[in-house]
Amino acid sequence: MADLSSPVSAAHGPAVTTSLPGTGPLLGGQVRYQLLLLMRNPRAMIGSLVIPVVLLVLSSSRHANLSPRVETALVAGLATFGLIVTAYISHAIGLITSRQDGVLRRWRATPLPTWCFFAGKIVATSLMALASVAIAVAAGMSLYHVHLTTGAALSLLVIFTLGALAWAAIGTAVTPLVPTAQAAGPVLMLTYLPVILFSGGLGSLNGEPGWLATVARYLPAQPIIDAVTHVLQQSGGVPSIPGHDLAVLAAWAVAGAVASVCFFRWDPVRPRHARQPR
Repeated sequence: MADLSSPVSAAHGPAVTTSLPGTGPLLGGQVRYQLLLLMRNPRAMIGSLVIPVVLLVLSSSRHANLSPRVETALVAGLATFGLIVTAYISHAIGLITSRQDGVLRRWRATPLPTWCFFAGKIVATSLMALASVAIAVAAGMSLYHVHLTTGAALSLLVIFTLGALAWAAIGTAVTPLVPTAQAAGPVLMLTYLPVILFSGGLGSLNGEPGWLATVARYLPAQPIIDAVTHVLQQSGGVPSIPGHDLAVLAAWAVAGAVASVCFFRWDPVRPRHARQPR
C-alpha cells in the first residue's frame, strides 16, 4: 500500500501531498475508533461489566455481616477482576485475532504511526476498564458499607488508571507467545486466574504460605487491590496511596511496554506444516 503521506511520483502526474492530522486529532480519532470496536464485542463487555456486579450481589446475599475491611477488600478485588478482564484478556485476544486475520499487517501498511495505533488501542482499553471499575465500585457502595469521598475517588482514578495501563502493556507483550486466536482464551486464562486468585481478587485466602503472599505483592493484581482497600478505609482529604503498590504497577507497565516494542508480531503465525517445503 502506498504511503499517502508521501508525494506522488511525477510519472503519475503532479506531486500531491496528503498530510495527516495533528497529533491530538489523530490520537482522538484512533481512540474513538478503538472504543467502537470494543463496544461491538458484547461478550467482552459482559465479562468485564456484568460479572463483577453479579459476584458482588451474590456475596452480599450470602455474607450479611462482614467486617468493613473485608467488605472494602471484596469490592476492591472484584473491581480489579473486571479491570483485568478488559485490560488484559479482551485486549490481548483482540490483538491476536487481528494479527491472525491480517488486520495488523494492513494497519502497519497505512500512514498511521505505529505509536498512535498502540496508544489509541491502549487508551480505549483503559477507558473501558475504568468504566467496569466505576460500575463495580458503585455496586459496592450500594451493597456494602463503602463510602467514597471526592478525594478517595481521585486516588482510585490514579490507581486504576495505572493498573489498566500496566495490564494492557502486559497483554500486548504476551501476544507473541500465543500463536492463534483459538489458543488465546485458554492460555490467557491460565496466566490470569492464578494471579487473581492468589492476590485475593475473588476473596481472601486463608493459610497461604508466606512465600506465596510475598510473591503476590510483586505481581500486578494485589498491589491494585491493596491500594484500593487502603484508600477506601481512609476518610477526609485526598487519601495517600502506598508507594510500594504504585512502584510495582509502574514497573510492570514499563516492562510490558519494553517487551512489546522488542518482540511484538504484526504478521500471522504460519502453521508449522505450511513452513516445510514439499
